Amino acid sequence: MRKKLLGALVAGAGLLVLAQVAFGAVTVAFNASVSPAKAGKPTGLNTHIAASDSAAPQPPIMNRIVIKLNAGGQYNGSKFPKCTTSILQSKGPSGCPKGSKIGSGSGVGYAKPVVTDPVNAKLTIFNGGNTILVFVLPDLGPTFVTVGKIIHKKDGPFDYTLDFTIPPIKTLPSAPDASVGTVDTKTKKQFFKKGKKKYSLIVAPKKCTGTWKAEGDFYFADGSVVKTPVSSKCKK
Repeated sequence: MRKKLLGALVAGAGLLVLAQVAFGAVTVAFNASVSPAKAGKPTGLNTHIAASDSAAPQPPIMNRIVIKLNAGGQYNGSKFPKCTTSILQSKGPSGCPKGSKIGSGSGVGYAKPVVTDPVNAKLTIFNGGNTILVFVLPDLGPTFVTVGKIIHKKDGPFDYTLDFTIPPIKTLPSAPDASVGTVDTKTKKQFFKKGKKKYSLIVAPKKCTGTWKAEGDFYFADGSVVKTPVSSKCKK
């Protein structure tokens, strides 16, 4: 009896180790950088995300992305034309006001084993004032909008947080929801005149001590969370 109990405990411990390994197999390569990277000057923001799972043919479903940016910058979305989620959902990008489009990008998703090929998507980014709206046009499945809240609050070395909720990504009726593989976005340096004043959409942090910091926090439907801090070079 004792031998059977010991064997069960050992087997249970082995399963726990396997579960921990599988649970911790998700990795996310992340980068966020501004261009040009000159302190206190108008700039653009580029991001790169690539999720993978060494223990599975595709990463688990990602349902939230939180991007934290180096303190001292400025986002002037309130000064620019704005679009809304309802307009994008009902009319698409053509329904948004001129000047509200602020960026573009691409994405790749996976819905294996039913959909064997990657699902590619075109991303169009719009200013929502206190939000960033990403219109997603996949080559398979319906369009959808990902909404990112802009939170301006000091948090250690960061003061701007972009908090995106990722809705279920549908493909075929018989296929599972797609999981996010890669996302690449680019928001160029741009300006808007309001009266006699000229505003830059994004202003780089005021100070540079050699590098600026950023962090990407990625949340998955299986409960796992991956936090990826990065830094990029800057100039005074």
